[in-house]
Amino acid sequence: MSLCEEQRDRSRRGFLAGGIKAVAALFGLGLGVPLLGFFLSPARRGEKHEDWIPLIELTELKDSRPTKVTYQYERKDGWTTAATRKMVFVVQNGDGAFTVISNRCSHLGCGVDWDATANQFRCPCHGGVFDLQGRVLEGPPPRPLTRLVSKVEDGSIFIREA
Repeated sequence: MSLCEEQRDRSRRGFLAGGIKAVAALFGLGLGVPLLGFFLSPARRGEKHEDWIPLIELTELKDSRPTKVTYQYERKDGWTTAATRKMVFVVQNGDGAFTVISNRCSHLGCGVDWDATANQFRCPCHGGVFDLQGRVLEGPPPRPLTRLVSKVEDGSIFIREA
């Protein structure tokens, strides 16, 4: 092989090696950018609503019956902020304290309602029955109704959305 052919062969190898390195770099960049975005995304930060949400004034509560209350708060999900509406029941305990119970059944998330004649919460989807404190009495629900963290301040009940 002559010197000219060897140089041509080396330059061809160099060109092919450089091309392979460029393709590998583009492939790595193509995978790296989405992975970096995944880890830096605000949706992955686990942002939670930390403010107390005003729920109801104490004067609006009915004697010892659960009071259905609808509330709204701003929920941040990734880069978007959305107004979210939910419903809960406020139950007066005998000691003057209050319990705030979610109206979502722990079985499949159907909305439960208070049956005043039977003094029970009932789920219309699969027959779940709960007592005044949200404990399971009958049906398929695996656990009690969810209790929300609450506080009483300045004559109003506030909750913290988890």
